[in-house]
Amino acid sequence: MRLLLLALLLLATASADTIYGKVYSWETLEPISAVVILKEDGMEMQKIVAVNGSYSFEVEPGNYTIVAKSGNLIAIENVTVKGNVRFDLILFPEFELPEEVPEMPIEEEENYSVIALILSFAGIVAIYALKKKFAKSKEEILPEDLKIVVEIIKANGGRITQKELRKKLGFSEAKMSLIITDLERRGVIEKVKKGRGNVIFLKTP
Repeated sequence: MRLLLLALLLLATASADTIYGKVYSWETLEPISAVVILKEDGMEMQKIVAVNGSYSFEVEPGNYTIVAKSGNLIAIENVTVKGNVRFDLILFPEFELPEEVPEMPIEEEENYSVIALILSFAGIVAIYALKKKFAKSKEEILPEDLKIVVEIIKANGGRITQKELRKKLGFSEAKMSLIITDLERRGVIEKVKKGRGNVIFLKTP
């Protein structure tokens, strides 16, 4: 009986998959200690402290959400597990974008309609100005290593292959992938698949 229970336990353990990876800071792209929570259907399943950025969960195949937090930095990612999966996370600051200016009801009387129209137009202009200012400031708040990447892409006419970019920088494939992912999330670049590689395009504000 004991041998049967042991065999069943070993079989259950063997059938479990592992999801693991590293947690990185958006500023330095270096591993960072964080609290990592594994959720399924919004419910917390497992929770660990990723010391030096390393985390690992034993799970059954399925769809999960991973939440990683460190101070005011956070990452929320969805992942499908089919076998052992490596899934690295980049933590970004939590912030709220300015809310859209609500539409104002237009009254039947002509004077109120004119006022509402003027205010609506002013709201649209204000939103456009905020978005333009936000887009312009994206590059200014980049860490120095990311600014160097952007300058290299600019010097190549605004586009370059990921392989060529990695050669110019001398980075490993893993670090290059993290940098590209970081710049994509910031809306600075766009990555397009071409053949076996990627072409990186610099977005214009």
